[in-house]
This record gives sequence, structure tokens and C-alpha cells, in this order.
Amino acid sequence: MATTKTQPKAKKRPASAPARQVFTTSDANEAYRHFLPRVQAEVPADRAEICRLPVELVRANVDRGVRAIQPHLGRVREKLPLCPVDDLLELPSLALGLVAAAGRIAPAASEREIEARLEQFRPMRDLTLRQLEIFADMKLVPRPRVAAIRRGSGPVDSARDGVDIAGLFDELSDTLADKHPFSPDYLARMAEHANWLLVQLRPRGAQQRPSERSPEAIVRDQFWTLLNQRYDHLREAGVAAFGLRQLDAHVPPIGARTQAPSTAQTPQAPGPATPEGAGPGTTAGPELTPEP
Repeated sequence: MATTKTQPKAKKRPASAPARQVFTTSDANEAYRHFLPRVQAEVPADRAEICRLPVELVRANVDRGVRAIQPHLGRVREKLPLCPVDDLLELPSLALGLVAAAGRIAPAASEREIEARLEQFRPMRDLTLRQLEIFADMKLVPRPRVAAIRRGSGPVDSARDGVDIAGLFDELSDTLADKHPFSPDYLARMAEHANWLLVQLRPRGAQQRPSERSPEAIVRDQFWTLLNQRYDHLREAGVAAFGLRQLDAHVPPIGARTQAPSTAQTPQAPGPATPEGAGPGTTAGPELTPEP
């Protein structure tokens, strides 16, 4: 009796993953919201490189590089089949997200701003501290605490004094009520100056560590790190499209700045007209008036 061989069933091919939709936007805040979860997932905070370049310069170079590559994507895919082309096309939007992230960082106060605050704060600190010393003589406030406030010198110490002075007035408000000229608003304003100065001022010799970056600065650096990593792929695609010698002309380094024209190429102002017949190196003499 003949036996029939059963053919093995053909394996079903797994369904291909749906094509990824490239995210593009001209809205920096929308780009920030879209990419924020991704940059935080792909770039741990302790591995985020500090962004030291102007973010608008970075964005301009990214836009230029992506525009140059777009007409040559077929060649890029052929030469670099593993190149993450979709990531490259999202680079301009990611750069906009970086701009928005940088805009969320509170800028450090300038020396002029700090000095202006100190000028407003110092008289308030001096008046209220002298008043507390009078109260100490009257045994209305503990003398050792007032003496501790008076000790020390320098802007940082003065700012700390303002916080302690406001705290002492608040703590003994019932005892000192109607015995001094300072309104609650005045004391609150002095305390606000003092707290602001404590944030801005640093003791002499103190150094800021990378771990002291604000949460907003860390997010900016996460955006920058991911953008910089992806830009390396764009430069590789640029080599495939234009060759190594022409790379920088089409896909510039991410921090490249436009060079100012050299003096040799700067048009010179026209000099005095050379009389006809005067050759090179001939100087025209003064115009002679014929004698009558």
C-alpha cells in the first residue's frame, strides 16, 4: 500500500511592523513635548553631556545638513542600508526641542543684577539689625542670637543675616508688635532679597559641580546628547552622498560657524581716477593751470 508523504506546512511570515511616521513640526514647544520622554529614556541624566554651543547655531547647522541630504536619500539607503534615515529626517524637529529646552533654564544673574540687589538689601539689613541690637539691650530679644547675626562679613554672610533677621522678627512678632517701624511687607521684601542673593552668590573658592545642574539644564543636556549622537549619522550619510572632501560644505560640523570674508576679498573703496596714459606705478601729479 503506497504511503503518501505529508508536506511540511509553510511557516507564516511574521507581519511586518507598520512603517514609522516621521515626526516633523515647526513648533518648538510641540517638539519639546514630543521628544522629552524619548530623550529621558535614551540618555540617563548622569550621562548627559553639557551643551556648550549656542543652541540656535546648532539648529541652523542641523537644518542645513538635513536639507542637503534629502535629495540624496536613495543613494544613502543604497550605500548605508543600516542608516536610521527616519531619525535623520527628525533632526530639525529635535533641534527645535533643544531650543525650547534651553529656553526653560533660568539664566544666572549678572554681576550688575547682583550688585543692584545688594544695594537695595544692605540698608534694610543694617536698619533691622541695629533695631534688634536695641531690643537686645532692652532684653526683648536674646542677645546671643543677635550677636551671632552680627558676626561675619561679606555678601554671602550678609544675605544669610537677612534670612535670620526676618526669622527673628517673625518668631517674636507678638513681643515686638508696635515697637518698631518695619511693616510686614518691608520685612518680607528684605527676606526676598536675602533668599535671592543666597541662591545667586557662592562662597569664595566654591566650585559648581556638574551634579549641581538644575533639572532644566539636565533636560537640555539630554536633548543635546541625543541630537549630537544622531548628527553623527547625518555626517556619515553626508560622506555617502557627497564624499569626504565635500562633506563640510554640505553637512557642516554641528558647531561650525560661518567664516567672515577675508580682507583680501573685501571690495576696496575706489581711489582717485588715474589719468589716461598713466601706467601701473604712475602717480598722477597736480592739475596744472595754463598761464595766461
